Amino acid sequence: MQAVGMDPQVLIDILVGAKTGVIYDFDTDLRGDLLITSYALKEAGLPSNMAGAVVQLEDVEPTEDGHYIWKFNPDVKLIRPFKVHGTMELFEIPDEKIQYEPTNWFNVEAENAGHEKINDWMESYVATHPDIDRIPRADIPDDIAELAASFDDWRAAYFTFLYAPTKAQRKELREACYEVEPK
Repeated sequence: MQAVGMDPQVLIDILVGAKTGVIYDFDTDLRGDLLITSYALKEAGLPSNMAGAVVQLEDVEPTEDGHYIWKFNPDVKLIRPFKVHGTMELFEIPDEKIQYEPTNWFNVEAENAGHEKINDWMESYVATHPDIDRIPRADIPDDIAELAASFDDWRAAYFTFLYAPTKAQRKELREACYEVEPK
């Protein structure tokens, strides 16, 4: 898959849904899937050298000053972060390195919907098993288990790419929320 690097804060803005375009000084004929990554900038609390998501590049428009606005569909597909050495140009990443997450844990609405789905299932299970201390993995539907494990695993992977994480990031991202056992 084709990939492109960008400022870490711009990557974050795209992940949360606050930005749907990036200005580059080069054009491309590429449309469709594009892996977005963060440059190796050392900014406290931001990811460095990290592949973060797949977006749909819908259009590239020239600006009056000779740059190009790359326009993305706002539907971001979060991936399990992995290390990249991006460049200021398009570069290739093997498709097998890309592991999609079941939801965009970086987007508040998507994250809340994921937690709601997990919690609704857990509440219904506990209501029918009121004396249980821990839900056996064998009783958890695979889609719920995958979603819950994804939340914890994605956060742990993301934490490893943060340069000088803040105290709040260290506390939030290091603690597992669901602790789903493998099947």
